[in-house]
Amino acid sequence: MISFNINPSSGLPIYKQICEQLERMILNNHLAANAFVPSVRQLAVELEVNPMTISKAYSLLEERGLLTRQRGKGMKVAARDTVKIQSDILNVISQSVEKVIIEANQMGITRDELARLFNNKLTQLHTDIKRDKSQESTALTQNNNGNLNKGSR
Repeated sequence: MISFNINPSSGLPIYKQICEQLERMILNNHLAANAFVPSVRQLAVELEVNPMTISKAYSLLEERGLLTRQRGKGMKVAARDTVKIQSDILNVISQSVEKVIIEANQMGITRDELARLFNNKLTQLHTDIKRDKSQESTALTQNNNGNLNKGSR
């Protein structure tokens, strides 16, 4: 089941929230090519929104080439090549970075301050990811060693 985080008071129209979240699910392959998305009616009931809201989001994603309409069956994720997917991912990230730059500029943050903040966050996230991978690897090793010991009895 697809899970959405819709915030009616965010200032961003609900159809855009749905559109953005579905786009990310498709681009990160959470929704694989040819997978059917919930029907307009089904998703409208689940999210407690007007069916036209869902229809508008689906139509926008269809225009972008992310969804295709299957007559009598509903909408499904369009099959796409990896070059196009990578291009779309970079476009989404670029839009997010642009929003951050505009907000920082409006708040009086200098280019150097923003670059320093960005680099610090990248370093922190990279360190966190390395630590998490190391912990996962240690846990797997310990689990495998435990399984080996059980098998040798």
